[in-house]
This record gives sequence, C-alpha cells and structure tokens, in this order.
Amino acid sequence: LIETEKHYVGDLGLIVEGYMATMSSKGIPEDMKGKDKIVFGNIHQIFDWHKDYFLGELEKCLAEPERLAQLFIKHERRLHMYVVYCQNKPKSEHIVSEYIETYFEELRQQLGHRLQLNDLLIKPVQRIMKYQLLLKDFLKYYTKAGMDTEELEKAVEVMCFVPKRCNDMMNVGRLQGFEGKITAQGKLLQQDTFTVAEQDSGFLSRAKERRVFLFEQLVIFSEPIDRKKGFSLPGYVFKNSIKVSCLGVEPTVDGDDARFVLTSRNPDGSVVRFQLQASSPEICRAWVNDVVQILETQRNFLNALQSPIEYQRRESKSNSLGRSMRPPLSAASALRPHSSASIDRHKLPSLHSHNTSLPALYLPSQEKKKPLCLYLDILTIWPGNNRSILLLGSMLPLVTCPPVVISGLLSTVGPC
Repeated sequence: LIETEKHYVGDLGLIVEGYMATMSSKGIPEDMKGKDKIVFGNIHQIFDWHKDYFLGELEKCLAEPERLAQLFIKHERRLHMYVVYCQNKPKSEHIVSEYIETYFEELRQQLGHRLQLNDLLIKPVQRIMKYQLLLKDFLKYYTKAGMDTEELEKAVEVMCFVPKRCNDMMNVGRLQGFEGKITAQGKLLQQDTFTVAEQDSGFLSRAKERRVFLFEQLVIFSEPIDRKKGFSLPGYVFKNSIKVSCLGVEPTVDGDDARFVLTSRNPDGSVVRFQLQASSPEICRAWVNDVVQILETQRNFLNALQSPIEYQRRESKSNSLGRSMRPPLSAASALRPHSSASIDRHKLPSLHSHNTSLPALYLPSQEKKKPLCLYLDILTIWPGNNRSILLLGSMLPLVTCPPVVISGLLSTVGPC
C-alpha cells in the first residue's frame, strides 16, 4: 500500500510539477486558453493532500497498523475531491484528445516523460478504485489471524462507496445534449443500461439500448455512443426525459420479473409508456422500489401541505408507537426521496440541515403586494390572490382558508 502510494504521488507530480508548471511558466497556445483548467480539474488539490499528508499518515501505520482503518474512515469527506475530479474527467478527456498528438506531445518530449498526459490523468481514477482492493487484502489477512475486523470492514465500505460515486459522476459527465442543469435534478439515485421500447398512441416502437438515469427530480433516457482512440469521450446522447411530477410506474409486464414500465403524463392528459427490459430481476426490483419511494414522498408532501396539522398528528402518533428505530424525521426530511441503491452508503436520506425548532409560520390571507417566497429545495410558495405551489414542475392548488400553517419545513425565508 505504501509503495504504490509513493508511485502514485510521483505520477501526480509529473502532472503538477511537470505539465502544469511548464504551461504556467511558458504560456499556452491561444486556442487553449481557459481550457487548461478543465484539463487538470482539481488534481493540484489531490496531489498536495497525498504528498503533504496522506502518504505520511500511511507510513505511520507501519509502526501502528491499527491506525489504518480509521485513516480511511476519518477522511471519507476529504476523499470527495475524487468525485469532483471524476465529474470533470469526461470534459478533460475531450480536450486532451484534441491536443494529444500536437501540443501535449511536444510537452511530453520536452519533459522527457514516458507516459502521455492522458495516461497520467487517469491515475487518480485508478487509485481511488484500487484502495478498496488493497483494504480487502488486509481484511482477509486480519480474518485469518483472528483479529478484530470491525473497523477495517467500515473502511472497506467507505472505499467501495467513494468509487461508486466517482463512477456515477463520470457517467453523468458523459451525457451530451441535455439542455437543463443536471445538478438541479437532485441526487443521482440509479443508473443502468436497459432495452427500452416507447409506446405512444398505442404504437410500441422498436426496442433500443438506452442508458437511463434516475435523479430525485427527473428520469433521463440517453443513447450510448461509440468511444474512439482509447479515450473515454462523452458517451451518452440525451434522447428523452420524464419529470418526476409526471412519473408513474408499472412494476411488471406480462409476468416478466426483469421488465417494468415508466409512464409520463402529458399536459393534455395523454400518457406515454416506456417499457424497460433490465438485465436481471434484481435491477428491475431496485428501480421499481426507488421510483415507488419517490412517488410516495410526493404524495406525503401534498398531504402535509393540504392537511399539515393532521399530517403532524399522524407522524407523531407513528413515532410514539415506535414504528422506526431511527430518530423521528422532520416533515421536511420525511418528504425527501432516497434510494436503496442511491449514493448514500448509509441507506438514509442525505438531508440538508433543517432547523426543526423553527416556530410555525402563519401565512395570512391578505399580504402586501410584494410576495414572500418560501424555499424548501424543490418547493416555492407564493401567497397572494392566486395562491399556488410549484412542486416538481406541476402547478397544484394550495389551501387558502383557514390560513395555512407550515411548521418545520422551511430552510430559508426571504422576500423575492
């Protein structure tokens, strides 16, 4: 582990102290200006941390092996910098591929490097995937020796979770043609490749291969495209999407446990059906469970808005009966979708902090002309003559009398 870490830090140094330093001192071609930041992403941050801190901490584990597991557990949040790097990686590869035979080849020869730049830039991706394998080896030896493995198992879990997030973000980063803001669609809960047939107006289209992404607020269908020249160039083209506010699910089709249907309700009331064939019943079940969970949270959200007092009473009663062994969730957290296969390794909703001690807020029926905006991530409420709520893209009526009471739901309150 320590020897491979030293080699890794050396490879990162070839990038930071070689390519980046040379480009900074000698300048870059006019047509590359601004692109250099995309090429390297946050690799300087990764290099500094491993060189100045992490390598030294690993070396201390030679004398104190029991420190190893905690070293990875303690720095789970810090390792998120790899997720940031991987999210940028597809854009970086695309730019590098344009200059790899010209500008970057000249730099490689000047620096006397054996490896090309793209071979070096893939090192952080390979390294973050490698840690789990190395830790699993330690786990195997600990088990054979009869040593306590609890903390090491947690470390392995962490180092399986972080690479999964990295892989998720690289795939999302390879999506082309989506005109919306991908980061505004909430957490990525699921992604997989399906054979998809679309049914509109009774006609079932020919089934095609699609990479499908399930976000908290949107389902995206994309077409995989070929990669070339050994580069992982952007690999998916946007084809279609379903807003979660228009989403429906049919768990099985013709008794096939590996097939399910997602439906999209159009404004005119018509419904488009997307029939998805998964590679296994397990994948099908995971997707159906997550979609059902999202739809249930929507329904709970509406119930809380339309009958807040009754909703709070029902939640309090459920919690007092000990329905859950976890601490009771606030109204806000109970309404946030999460996934059994989501990027949250603890299998709980990854929540923003909400102050549950906030006093109840009363929205009077008469307000000043300047509206008050209440924000809860996906929720915006405008009190006024034409009261309505915007929930996941759909307009729904809001109770106007008696005054609405919303307690524990607000993260920010302020004038528009």
